[in-house]
Amino acid sequence: MDVKRRTFMKALGLTAASTVLPGCDAEVRHLVPYVLPDDEIVPGIADWYASTCGECQAGCGIIVRVMEGRAKKIEGNPDHPLNQGKLCAQGQAALQRLYNPDRLQGPVLRTTAGSEGPLTATSWDDGVSRLAEKLRGADGQVIMISRPLSGTLAELLSTFVRSVGGKLFFYDPDSELSLRAAMQRGLGVPGIPQYDVAQATYLLSFGAPLLEQWVSPVAFGIAFGHMRQGRPTRRGRFVQIEPRLSLTGANADRWVPIRPGTEGLLALGIGRLLLTAGKADLPQKERAAFERFYGSIPLQEVATGTDIPLDQIKDMARTFADAEHPLAIGGGAACAHTNAFAAHLAINGLNALAGNLNREGGVRWYPDAPFPERTDVEWLSERRINELAQASAVGRQRPLLLLYDCNPLFTLPSTIPIRRLFTNASFIASFSSCLDESTAMADLILPDHSRLETWGDHVQDGSSPRRGASLIQPVVTPLYNTRALGETILDLTRRLHPETELPRTFAELLRKRWDGLATSGQSRPPASPSRWVQHLQKGGWWPSNSTTMQKLRTSFPAPAYEPAQFDGETSDFPLHFYPYPSPTLGQGRGANLPWLQELPDTLTSAIWGSWAEINPATARSYNIRQGDIVRVHSPHGSIDAPALHYPGIRPDVIAMPIGQGHIDYGRYASHRGANPLSILAPLFDAASGALALGATRIRLEPLAVPGDLVLLEHPGTKAGTDLLSIEKPRRAEG
Repeated sequence: MDVKRRTFMKALGLTAASTVLPGCDAEVRHLVPYVLPDDEIVPGIADWYASTCGECQAGCGIIVRVMEGRAKKIEGNPDHPLNQGKLCAQGQAALQRLYNPDRLQGPVLRTTAGSEGPLTATSWDDGVSRLAEKLRGADGQVIMISRPLSGTLAELLSTFVRSVGGKLFFYDPDSELSLRAAMQRGLGVPGIPQYDVAQATYLLSFGAPLLEQWVSPVAFGIAFGHMRQGRPTRRGRFVQIEPRLSLTGANADRWVPIRPGTEGLLALGIGRLLLTAGKADLPQKERAAFERFYGSIPLQEVATGTDIPLDQIKDMARTFADAEHPLAIGGGAACAHTNAFAAHLAINGLNALAGNLNREGGVRWYPDAPFPERTDVEWLSERRINELAQASAVGRQRPLLLLYDCNPLFTLPSTIPIRRLFTNASFIASFSSCLDESTAMADLILPDHSRLETWGDHVQDGSSPRRGASLIQPVVTPLYNTRALGETILDLTRRLHPETELPRTFAELLRKRWDGLATSGQSRPPASPSRWVQHLQKGGWWPSNSTTMQKLRTSFPAPAYEPAQFDGETSDFPLHFYPYPSPTLGQGRGANLPWLQELPDTLTSAIWGSWAEINPATARSYNIRQGDIVRVHSPHGSIDAPALHYPGIRPDVIAMPIGQGHIDYGRYASHRGANPLSILAPLFDAASGALALGATRIRLEPLAVPGDLVLLEHPGTKAGTDLLSIEKPRRAEG
């Protein structure tokens, strides 16, 4: 069906009780909430349900096309302030998560001891009863590790885990913990703020992959388009600073191939130049602290350390100072080192020097939607996981482990003994909807519904351009004998705490919480059914006048800058290793979706596998041909991958996309490619505890064996050809 924009917008404008569109528009019926009965659904006519995407933490609004009870297509919700009708490839591919043939179709348990025993089907009553009994008799700490959640489900999980004397952690390898820690220290906010890229006139990005899977990729894409083409009289300039040319860098005016781990050092040099030239917009009482921090390293040492000529550093500083709305952003590659926290303090401090906090084209923070309660949950860093694993080995009491939609056994290197936490657990229960490396270790699996089958909500955080909250509603009847996590937790709570008064269903709990929602700081009576239906139809709550910002402080309690540490002697391991999140598969969560596997990498056109990106000059020095298998050695192991000649990378860096190399993740992901995370050193950012992805040095061993390198651009390419290396590289300054 080809739905014209005019027809589509008319469908969105109708209320839940609107009539069928007449004439040529009859195929599209109306945007409906799930509360309408089945007899309102007419065979052969499309209905659109508003909901919220769950493929990343951004929480984009979506509308789902449903015909005869089957979800057919997912699009962005044009009314949603975050994504404004746009949607990324991951959001589109969520349809395959619903219909994935490897989904668990009901609760299963392991009847024999050990992770090698077979999983057998059981009933929901038996499964929940077994877990309640284990929780009731747990002699060790109850630890629950979940992907980041917000809203009603986060509140319910936090309350439940506390009620059994346990601890709830949110874990996501893409969480940019060093950036979050720097924002808490420097700006006094608990997360990543809103960067007003749309109104910036000079954007200085220290590795932040704005146009890839980072923070809120659709919102950044919209803002970037406005910065470059949305203002008729001016076009914002963009500089990307990173050792490997990313998709984001390929869209920049200038790519600066900086030496790995020196992003903060460059920010120090730029800040020093701003202060020396008198360009800093600071209160006099704060100037001394900034001068101590930014003046700690001589400029020539900055140029030598970063491998960027001093005149280019001066040019960046001068352009940044003279811009009407300059903006500095750090992330991605700048988060990959042991000094990431200090680097982000230096990067974000440039915004304070430019005086662009709390203003258009700068850095802003919007308060959350005014729900009656909110519980803060601790983010789990890789260093904290290491500590928990070590503690489980020496303690007398064995922890009881609960998992939800996260896979630390895949996303952590073997040098962090996370497997020890699993093997030492007295019992492991998972609520994930499919088997992966971590869930495969569980003694009991109580699978959650798909996102398109369940109720929920998502609270926009301070990185959103407006305050608001989105609703999640089921768009189809559950396909299998699964159960929403909220319903499972309510059931467990009744069995463990029968005296507790609880709603009958999670949907009732959700409705009760939304009844307490306030508007513009003023409470109102409980919402009427029609208002609740309107929220469902719209997709959430975002008042048109939500422009209130929380004022960011400008104090700068910065520690002394420390250079990045690397694991491996330079003589034995001469190259830097840079594993980066795949623009399509992320950290591996999307690897079981064939649409994403078939989506070619934008810069290399490679699909369905892993590859090692190597500069053509480095490849010639090692006599490595395109497509040949190379063995990548680190001090902690080795992996094999076909070589891909890529001119957009420093000669001293080897890069590999993360996402492949699964052992147990369904037919589309298992035993495909290699996992570069498996050979990393256990080095962490000093302040946040986040794993330093770029802190491991490597050496290459050419095997002179043809590999399976599939390039969409040249589908007939065979190993040994050198197609990419003959292309002219993008101009790199420095």
